[in-house]
Amino acid sequence: MKALLLAINSKYIHTNLAVRYLKEYARQHGVSGVEFAEYTINHHLPFVIDEVYRLRPPVLFLSCYIWNIEMMMDFAAEYRLISPDTLIVAGGPEVSYNSEEVLRNNPAIDMVLSSEGEKPFTQLMEHLEGKRSRKEVHSLTYREDGAIAQTPMEEEIELSQLPFAYMDLRDLEHKILYFETIRGCPFRCSYCLSSIIKNVRYMPLEQACAYLQIFLDHKVPQVKFVDRTFNCNKQHAMGIWKYLAEHDNGVTNFHFELTAHLIDEEMIRFLSTVRQGLFQFEIGVQSTNETTIREIHRTTSTQKLLQICRRLDEAKNIHLHLDLIAGLPFEDLESFGHSFDEVMTIRPQQMQMGFLKILKGSLMEKNAKQYGMVYSNKAPFQVYSTHWINYDEMMVLKDMEEMVEQYYNSGLYSRTMRLILDGEASPFAFFRDLGLYYVKQKYHLKNQSPEEKVTILREFFLLRSPQNQENAKLFEELCLYDICVHNKPKKLPDWLSMQRSQGYREEINAFYDTPEKMEHYLPEYAQEEPKKVQKMAHLQVFGFDPLTFEQKETAILFNYRRRDLLGNAHFEKIDLFAHKTEG
Repeated sequence: MKALLLAINSKYIHTNLAVRYLKEYARQHGVSGVEFAEYTINHHLPFVIDEVYRLRPPVLFLSCYIWNIEMMMDFAAEYRLISPDTLIVAGGPEVSYNSEEVLRNNPAIDMVLSSEGEKPFTQLMEHLEGKRSRKEVHSLTYREDGAIAQTPMEEEIELSQLPFAYMDLRDLEHKILYFETIRGCPFRCSYCLSSIIKNVRYMPLEQACAYLQIFLDHKVPQVKFVDRTFNCNKQHAMGIWKYLAEHDNGVTNFHFELTAHLIDEEMIRFLSTVRQGLFQFEIGVQSTNETTIREIHRTTSTQKLLQICRRLDEAKNIHLHLDLIAGLPFEDLESFGHSFDEVMTIRPQQMQMGFLKILKGSLMEKNAKQYGMVYSNKAPFQVYSTHWINYDEMMVLKDMEEMVEQYYNSGLYSRTMRLILDGEASPFAFFRDLGLYYVKQKYHLKNQSPEEKVTILREFFLLRSPQNQENAKLFEELCLYDICVHNKPKKLPDWLSMQRSQGYREEINAFYDTPEKMEHYLPEYAQEEPKKVQKMAHLQVFGFDPLTFEQKETAILFNYRRRDLLGNAHFEKIDLFAHKTEG
């Protein structure tokens, strides 16, 4: 090995696209002996140090991002103690805009490669092989005679030169794979680093589709496009969407970050025809406060954006993630609540609450003092307070965010949450008050079991209003449905019972004992004995129809061997007497 690229990801399911690009681009340009190693921020630092040391790399490259920068700098300092002769080079967005400062503050770092790394990394490897001088390595910051020197920045790469990064997909079966067809962004949002990249570059459509076909052929579960605004060029976006729809393998899901106001009628009509689960869209609303939107240099009409999101949701075939950012200029707690409620009228599958982070090199960093922003000196540089929102209020939003993640975004309580939110004038007020309740009862101080979480939700729901008391039975039936749709129910809270199904035990047994019904409803279990099928699938009788909330006995069959992208079991309504499906 000539060099090791070290990646520390935020989660096990993530992959690092950058280190794969560097290795493969260098290989295609005659540089061999480059390997990479991936760990996560949940690994203990001594473990990572030991594993890297076993490999004995003479040159070590650190891939630095906002989620791992502190760990990477600690790693470099510790690794230098045990391997003083290793050349340690840092790269990535978290060191590109302050490379001199990185070297001044971190004596264990020998060099920094700034900005896009494919060409400079290959040049540096050629320098280390004696094929070019150090001054011929672009985008390099290094120590020389007690001072810090820099070479000129490398020109941006043409995306036609990017290799396919995943040369071996065998060990990535349970990982999210990332893909890139665009660099740069035409918009200038002040909180985003993409705003300082002047040019927008596209991978040729034919090349992009050829690379995507590799994912399709391997039936990988999910591919996330890292393109900042995937639909900034309609021809490019439609070309890729149509290719993926035409070559759909029935398995792979593709995730895109979009700006909604660029989606026109033709795109909406096309998108309404794609397979449910093929596409997943993340759309940054950020705020519905028009003053805030102008201040952060967004040109989006919020009402147009939300209207397009509603149109995208009509076909119910695309998973929508809508984002808000707390801590933006001119947005106080009341304004954020209004933004949240407006977005929640759409009922997206994911309502993502983020907190403003002051990224180095961004326009927001330059204006932070003007906005009275107090933010952490440590990554991820999250805002604590501004002229418009104080830290007490930010804590309220943090507690609320946990409730949104736990009870809404998890998808574990989808029918129950529909009942709750349909009865609330303000979803923001509900989640805010639920967060306050968690803290008051000290529930936030320990991890809750699934049974405890749903019990706390019931507890809060019944305390909230007299009308909720009247809906207690429906609430409980919907909780049972939500449990059943994810897993065959085993351990239930004391207040929840499956007793109703016992009255239909004879009919349920007859259902499983009929081969024609098994072949029609549960073909995945064709080779199993009826008693074993009963232990694996589940047929539950409810006192309410969980889909319409109508008070009538409803039998639903849950098939756990057939699930959607979110892990929900396939289900069908069953007439236990006539044995015919309704949906």
